[in-house]
Amino acid sequence: MKVSYKSKDNYIVVIGSNSGIGIALVKQLLETGAIVIGADIQEKSKVPFNENYLYYKVNPLDYNSVTSLVDFVKEKTNKIVGLINLSGAITHFKSIEEISIEEWNHTYDISFKSCFNSCKAFLPLLKSTPNSAIVNMSSGLAFIGQKNYGPYTAGKASVIAFSKTLAAEVAPEIRVNTVAPGAVDTNFIYKEDGSTRFNKEQYEKIVPLGSIGTPEEISSVILFLLSDGATHMTGQCLHVNGGAGMH
Repeated sequence: MKVSYKSKDNYIVVIGSNSGIGIALVKQLLETGAIVIGADIQEKSKVPFNENYLYYKVNPLDYNSVTSLVDFVKEKTNKIVGLINLSGAITHFKSIEEISIEEWNHTYDISFKSCFNSCKAFLPLLKSTPNSAIVNMSSGLAFIGQKNYGPYTAGKASVIAFSKTLAAEVAPEIRVNTVAPGAVDTNFIYKEDGSTRFNKEQYEKIVPLGSIGTPEEISSVILFLLSDGATHMTGQCLHVNGGAGMH
C-alpha cells in the first residue's frame, strides 16, 4: 500500500523522534511528503533538519512542557493530521520487592504518563482536522509477565487501556490505535557493554519469522495506521513481533 501525504497542510507530530523507531518513522514520513515536527528530551535532533522537518525539545512527563510544544506547533499550523507517541524506557531493572516507589513511578510515568500528557494536550488540534489519527506505542511485554520489568509492562498495558477509552471518547473525529512490538533492534535491547538483555540467537530460533524486528518494520505499521487504509480502525492494538506472540 502506498501511503501519501502530499498536502502542505499535513503536519504530523512525533514524540520520541530520537528513538530508533522514531528516527525510522520520521524518515519514512518525510519520504511521503509529510511535514514532520519531531520532539524528544534531547537538546538536538538525530534527524537532519530540512524544510519539512522541525524539532522541539520536550519533556513529555511535564504537561507544561508538552503544552509549550503545542504552542510551537500552533505557530506553524492550526491543525495536525497525526500524533505519534513513542516514549518509553526502563530505568531500573528490579523486582517489585526490590524497587523503590520513586523508581517505579519514574519508569511507569515515562511509559504511560508521557502518552497521556501529549494526547490530552494535542486533542484540540487533532479535532480540527477530519480523519486525524493518534498512534501510541505499547509493547508486547504488556501481554506477558517478565521479571524485573514491572513498571514498564504496567505502563505499556496502561497505554492500551487508555487508548481504547480515548478512541471511544473522540470518535468519529479522531482514530486512536496502538502498536505492540516484540523485540526490535534498537538501543532498547542492549546493555551498556553492548550485549543484549536476552539471548538474541535463541530468541530468533523460536520466532516463526526467524528474526527480531527492525525499526523500519515497526514504523511501517505506524504509517499504515495513519493512512487512508486504516480509516475503519480505532481502539485496536496491532502486534508486530514476527509471530513470537500470536493474539
